[in-house]
Amino acid sequence: MAKHPPKAIKRITCLGSGFVGGPTSAVIAFKSSVEVTVVDINVQKIAAWQSNALPIYEPGLYEIVRAVRDDHPADQHWKDHDSFRNANTHHPTRPRLFFSTNIDQAIRNADLIFVCVNTPTKAHGIGKGSAADLDFVEAATRTIARVATQDTIVVEKSTVPCNTAQSIREILAANAHPGVCFDVLSNPEFLAEGTAVRDLLQPDRIIIGSLSTPSGLRAAASLAEVYGQWVPRERIITMNLWSSELSKLAANAMLAQRISSVNALSAICEVTGADVDEVSHACGLDSRIGPQMLKAGPGFGGSCFQKDIFNIVYLSESLHLYEIADYWRAIIDMNEHQKQRFTKRIISCLYNNLAGKKLAVLGFAFKKDTSDTRESPAITLVTNFLTERARVAIYDPRVPQQQIWRELADNGCDPEMLKRNVSVCSSAYTACEAADAVVLITEWDEFSNKTVSATVPIPKENQEIRAGAGTIKSTTPLNTPPEAADQGVWRSTRSGVEKTAGFRIPPRKSAGIVIKDPKNGEVKTFRTQQSSPDSSPLQSPFAKSTKFVSSPNHSTDLLLRDPNIPPERTDWSSLGRSAVSPANVELARDITSSIDGRLRATEMTSDSKPSGRLDWARIASSMRKPMFVFDGRNILDHGKLEALGFRVEVIGKRGTTAREPHS
Repeated sequence: MAKHPPKAIKRITCLGSGFVGGPTSAVIAFKSSVEVTVVDINVQKIAAWQSNALPIYEPGLYEIVRAVRDDHPADQHWKDHDSFRNANTHHPTRPRLFFSTNIDQAIRNADLIFVCVNTPTKAHGIGKGSAADLDFVEAATRTIARVATQDTIVVEKSTVPCNTAQSIREILAANAHPGVCFDVLSNPEFLAEGTAVRDLLQPDRIIIGSLSTPSGLRAAASLAEVYGQWVPRERIITMNLWSSELSKLAANAMLAQRISSVNALSAICEVTGADVDEVSHACGLDSRIGPQMLKAGPGFGGSCFQKDIFNIVYLSESLHLYEIADYWRAIIDMNEHQKQRFTKRIISCLYNNLAGKKLAVLGFAFKKDTSDTRESPAITLVTNFLTERARVAIYDPRVPQQQIWRELADNGCDPEMLKRNVSVCSSAYTACEAADAVVLITEWDEFSNKTVSATVPIPKENQEIRAGAGTIKSTTPLNTPPEAADQGVWRSTRSGVEKTAGFRIPPRKSAGIVIKDPKNGEVKTFRTQQSSPDSSPLQSPFAKSTKFVSSPNHSTDLLLRDPNIPPERTDWSSLGRSAVSPANVELARDITSSIDGRLRATEMTSDSKPSGRLDWARIASSMRKPMFVFDGRNILDHGKLEALGFRVEVIGKRGTTAREPHS
């Protein structure tokens, strides 16, 4: 690095405000001296980022955004608490994080540009179903070349196939203004949804790929200087562009491989009487293996694992490495097999007939602590239940109703069947009322009936949030149990999380989101309302008040669509993907647009914020007999449930039915 002194980076622009661009930009602004602007053509999404109702839910994100967007590091209630009062409260004297729809200005002002746009799997043409669709990346690249008037570092942050950086370099060079030079870097993200803020504050590694030219190495050193303001230098790794691009795909493929491996073992455990948790624990104690990602479940989900494995499959096939492609494809096959195997077990236990029976599905997000439902196992499982003519009641504490409707409709479920046989409920108790079985799909803490220990361990010791040169100890650790905020303050220590009495975190409130159309200046306000206690299948998609919003007519050269939606959808349909905000306000796209051809911005609120653990005795009192619980995540105390009269079936273990004597 010393031979190639870095360029001082004062302003960063991030193209895309999704799950990667938003949190990454917020943490960079929070932990460095750099001014960061996040741009997106989605007016409503940017308006949400500018409000207290963020479009993405990640633990800790709201506090960090407020600190650098509003120069407001903590509420007064927090400042009065000992853990905050004793900290160095130095913080920025002015905001460093901005959100805008003025893409051209942000590009012109930037020293460095992050490209955080969507790279979905191709839905057409050569490579359909496996290759990455780079339409958004190319559109963003052409926009940068057309607008930039000074030398700029362009960083591909999106997950892309190998050699994408070379394509970006060629497009920039062919379309740049005279005298303007671009350096292209690869800087893949390694964020896990639900722990993204922690992953950004304390990353395992930062990968920066560049050309080995003096200019390329200088650009890499410049980006390393930005991260070096809070990341230890030994964790910032530089390498060539190909290696950097492949490292992200390889990491996700290997993580998915571990999940599919333990899920394959879970099938053996169910037949032999072994316990998959005990087997995975024994394997995880081997230092060569480690304990991470060895939890059996209904299959992995999320936007990355499947897509990135398909990228490797397509890359292997394009290089004529067909046996290699078959190997990686088998991971996807095992993941799909696990969903179908769980479905068949449910059908078998319910006397080989689901017709007319009510199944309460607890959890729709692909994992806890996120509202992301992309590739969630719940989508396949609910679709299977509907195929068997079951009635399904769904509850998830963070996923907006309209997002659930849309996922099921996009998976091929007939809208009329959804209206008849599916209800999205505002509480688990309503979902479970008169149900024949409970199917637990997402491992939300509130669903568990296991005893909560006095100390809740956390992976990263002594959670801290640093602002500038100072340190603020968070009174609510990033993985605080959902009921903790209602019961008091939990303080991070080396041994875990300790509860302190006499202090209550005030609820965040929002009067609504004000949206100004940049084309005509028209202002629209989406206000918070109290949702009804529950929603019937007929009410959920259709009975909400609706405001009509016209999509701005952006040129295709500015096509920076929401990274959370496939290319065939309009930019404005991203609203349903947005996570529930801290203020429990979501703007969602009504799934009836697929029926009546209209695009509607539907105001949607939720009263389903986690409010303590479920009372399983209460659930038992309202269900039909015999009562079944299918624990897809093994987060329940099965002995306690059986004492209440439940028949319990668990992935990777013999269930109540298998243990009962047969005459």
